[in-house]
Amino acid sequence: MKTTMPIQYTIDTECGVIEETWNGSITIRDLSEYWSRYLSDPDVLGLRRTVVDLREADIAFTGAQLEMLVQSMVIPALNGMAWTTAIVVSEPVQFGVGRQYQVFAQRYSRDSIFDDMGKAKAWLIEQRDH
Repeated sequence: MKTTMPIQYTIDTECGVIEETWNGSITIRDLSEYWSRYLSDPDVLGLRRTVVDLREADIAFTGAQLEMLVQSMVIPALNGMAWTTAIVVSEPVQFGVGRQYQVFAQRYSRDSIFDDMGKAKAWLIEQRDH
């Protein structure tokens, strides 16, 4: 039986961005397993510009769990490299998680939160020049 991961990504080589999609209930274990694979992909680490679509996600972890994962996994993996993320949301809980991530990731990441995928991707592409 093939299982689909609740978080998936593709690389848009034409635009130079990573497109990440979250679907269904997302636990901290799901995110940890995803980030483990994601942060070991040399193409991902080469771009470090992601549009994250949370619109179909049900966030099933706490802010404290997210902060611990950022501190223990993401910051060491990046080793001083910068990142830019456009986060797309459709409901208040998703906005809250996006905002928490912004705060936890401010050491390495420049982020913005949107409710429109087109605007999010346009902003992200524009960041290449900054």
